[in-house]
Amino acid sequence: HEGALVKYAHERLGAINSLRIIGSAKGKGPLVSFEIKGAHPHDIASILDVEGVCIRSGHHCAQPLMDRYDLAATARASFYVYNDTDDADRLAAALLKVNEVFS
Repeated sequence: HEGALVKYAHERLGAINSLRIIGSAKGKGPLVSFEIKGAHPHDIASILDVEGVCIRSGHHCAQPLMDRYDLAATARASFYVYNDTDDADRLAAALLKVNEVFS
């Protein structure tokens, strides 16, 4: 379930031009880390919060890795057994609103 859901989320978010997904290893966990051009991850999280979508933002206890790839922070959506494709769709729709704010 989680594998299919994160694959679906990758497809939905990958269609957003200004969004870059960070990490696409085969068999990775049900997480999608990403950045949006011109938007700080904390701003992304704040806007999504207003839209009723909860994500994490920051360096996610991976500061050395963030330094290695020259990332100050990322936004991250997590999926689990209680999520479904509607949640990924709501995330994608809310991220389009982030795009409107920062474009």
